[in-house]
Amino acid sequence: MSIGTPGGGIVVGIDGSDSAVDAARWAAVLARRLGEPLRLVHAHPGGPEDADEPTRAVLDGAEAAVLDTVSAVDAAAPRETTTGSELTAELAVEKVALAGRPANALSDLSASARMIVLGHTTTSELQSMFRRSDVVYVANHAVCPVVSWRSEQGFRPPDGRPIVVGVDGTELSSAAIAEGYRLAAALEAPLVAVHTWVEQSTITYGEDSRFTDWTDFATFEKAGMVESMSGWATRFPDVQVEHRVERGKPDIVLLEQSAAAQLLVVGSHGRSAQSSAILGSTSQGLIHHSFCPVAICRTR
Repeated sequence: MSIGTPGGGIVVGIDGSDSAVDAARWAAVLARRLGEPLRLVHAHPGGPEDADEPTRAVLDGAEAAVLDTVSAVDAAAPRETTTGSELTAELAVEKVALAGRPANALSDLSASARMIVLGHTTTSELQSMFRRSDVVYVANHAVCPVVSWRSEQGFRPPDGRPIVVGVDGTELSSAAIAEGYRLAAALEAPLVAVHTWVEQSTITYGEDSRFTDWTDFATFEKAGMVESMSGWATRFPDVQVEHRVERGKPDIVLLEQSAAAQLLVVGSHGRSAQSSAILGSTSQGLIHHSFCPVAICRTR
């Protein structure tokens, strides 16, 4: 499962966009809560021959993006160490300029990072099949959790809203459950575990299914979900957890849940961007449509 490397830092991809700056501000608050350094990375196109001496124009653009982001980070999470639970350590900020395609550079950094945070993708699901989206590519190839920062209301720091984690009862969601508990504990936020089902997934599905009382089935599914999460509940006894079993397709149900959440955590097998779009991957759809940031946790 992908849990990231503790102490490896929160890596934020910087491209000068408002979305990337807001993603960095959000990541700064999270980094401080986790006691992790913040690494602001600007990657510019170029081959190995000019990696040591990028053009002045590219360096100037990277520097401006980084400085703007650091200012936003300081405004969102001032660097003074406090004794309360809100801030756990002084925030260390590192600025990194790299040569190469941003998606490849960030994917390489994931090997040693605790998490990668990116602004939202600017391509649609269909466009992502033909024009490579950096966000989708990194989410599919990184070995640590990847957050696609999204918000309908602009930047909002972590607060009392719940963290929602998708649970499907398989190994696919194990990494998501682990990450959901860790982040809920760090942010002192409630955790809402959501398991979905549709009639077609049951062995009793048939023409008469629409007349079936599914109460007992839902109760059975909820019991299984609670059992599958019991180990993490023991490790994080202070995290308040609500277990929900919802009838409906996972992408639709989780999208609805994202409207009231501060973060959505889901698992992914890390398929290629093209096959994920064709298959209608839940995680890929949420990257494009969620109302809140989405954390993608790959299962190998």
